[in-house]
Amino acid sequence: MITNSQIPPYSPKPRSGVKDFFLTMFASMFGFILAQVALFLFLFGIILVLAASAGSGEVSVKSNSILKITMDQEIIDSQRDETDFLTSLLQDETGKKNSLQEYLNAINTAAGDDNIKAIYLELSDPNSNLTNLQEIWDALAEFKKTGKKIFAYSDAYSARGLYMASVADKIWLNPQGSVLFKGLGMEIPMFGPLLNALGVEAQVTKVGKYKSAVEPYTLQKATEENRTQLKAWAGGLWNSYLQKISAKTKLDNTRLNQIADSLTSFDPKAAMNYGLVDTLIYRHEIKDKIRDELNQNDDPNYISFSDYLTTGAGQFKYVNSDEVRIIYAEGTIISGESTDTEIGSDTFVEAVKDATEDESVKAVVLRVNSPGGDALASDIMYRQLQLLKAKKPLIISMGNYAASGGYYISAPGTVVVASPNTITGSIGVYGLHFNLKNLMNNKLGIFFDTVKTNKYSDFMSSSRQLSPYELEVLQKSVDRVYDTFTGLVATDRKLSLEKVEEIAQGRIWFAPDALQNGLVDTLGGLRDAIKIAAESAGLYKYSVTYTSTSESFFKKLFRSMNVKTRGILYQSKVSDKLQPFLQEIDRAEKLNGVLMLMPYKPVFF
Repeated sequence: MITNSQIPPYSPKPRSGVKDFFLTMFASMFGFILAQVALFLFLFGIILVLAASAGSGEVSVKSNSILKITMDQEIIDSQRDETDFLTSLLQDETGKKNSLQEYLNAINTAAGDDNIKAIYLELSDPNSNLTNLQEIWDALAEFKKTGKKIFAYSDAYSARGLYMASVADKIWLNPQGSVLFKGLGMEIPMFGPLLNALGVEAQVTKVGKYKSAVEPYTLQKATEENRTQLKAWAGGLWNSYLQKISAKTKLDNTRLNQIADSLTSFDPKAAMNYGLVDTLIYRHEIKDKIRDELNQNDDPNYISFSDYLTTGAGQFKYVNSDEVRIIYAEGTIISGESTDTEIGSDTFVEAVKDATEDESVKAVVLRVNSPGGDALASDIMYRQLQLLKAKKPLIISMGNYAASGGYYISAPGTVVVASPNTITGSIGVYGLHFNLKNLMNNKLGIFFDTVKTNKYSDFMSSSRQLSPYELEVLQKSVDRVYDTFTGLVATDRKLSLEKVEEIAQGRIWFAPDALQNGLVDTLGGLRDAIKIAAESAGLYKYSVTYTSTSESFFKKLFRSMNVKTRGILYQSKVSDKLQPFLQEIDRAEKLNGVLMLMPYKPVFF
């Protein structure tokens, strides 16, 4: 046996186990931090090179140009932050995105641009909801009033593609293509049987017979109340859709529904005979067609939508120091800071404070595209909006969704403007708790040994079932939030509590119905809301500015790195199909507690 005194002088002195552990741990942490710094500097260098190269090539609009719009990239509500130029270079797993306002501004600019002679829509399946598409459709219709023409072509029109093409002077289709004209359908994934099989129990407390956001976690089939409101939603969207198609084809709704029920528009010749398209031509014939339509001898000069944006066409124009400020509220409402898909109450409050205190801001337009979310975060946002409203006009512009928590933050508006295709209301509250005890104990063999100081220290722990008393406590909290919700709607909308209770109960309302029952003041788009805001503030000349509430570049960078890693691991056709459903489960996990959220957003097909 060798003692310490016998250890040769060149041998390292033995370290204690604890000390050795911490030295190893800190060395590993230091190495990890160095690697992250090196990776960051490497990526930052690449981004700077890309930024320099992106700015080196100037785009000019040639005379007799045709603006080409494809709408392949996702169209979102929130305008990108002009000051955060690095964000535009960052692409996440869904690719680059364009904002609704970029489309509206660019089309408006093109209408007055002498170098733009026409717009060419090359459409398959525009990547946006029908609410945003209608606003773009209306902007294109305004473009046509200048005497300029619009042409549309597709190898195969989806329902949304045909909707957008209906604004064109000429609609062209590949002779071997098809038109997907079949009505609207909704799919609601029901996780109840799956959760039961996994040993997961969803414990629910709620107010409102139509508050069906919890149904996917507890049932196999939607309730009749839920089916009633979803049918009204789908029916309203379909009728709005048919208005555009009817104006193009001169066919009434009865005849259009007969065509949809027959599926005969899959035949391109039948689609042309119905008037859904004007001519069957191949792609290589398009330039000759456009040249003939415009009475030109030369081939058209195409400029892509993305290139046109680089000329500043998609941005607001500065007029003077009087501002109408747009604040975007897009995504699920959460506490804390915003992400690309979530509205953080802290981020939102700062944006509202800034608009309130900025003396150059004379009126505010709040653009809401949210199904709701966390109840407390919604109330924090609401209270800050009340402070703004006390000083200057607050106009609400509703996008695709302004429901539940999304309606909560819309209620204080001086004027509430809903798109004709908006879904709003859903004035209801629910509590959701997932009990994983059976899954952990019996399926996975995992047990939790709890030590606590008080009887209910582990209240809302997912490792056990809530007791009847705990459910009663949660129900009282849900009831209190619901009473607050209905009370503020009654006050802000100048309705009686009895009337609010009649239209509440968690029911979603299609915009025209919401107008009738007093939840909104008028129907219109974002541009209409801006005009109303200016009039409310007594402005005749003004600049339109906006506040971006999305996450910063650096936060987005690290989140995107994480998302890309997960995407590499899980990317497949199956995962693409399941992605909306997996996102819904992830959303439910994040929002465990008292919530104001509309029913699960159905998948339209």
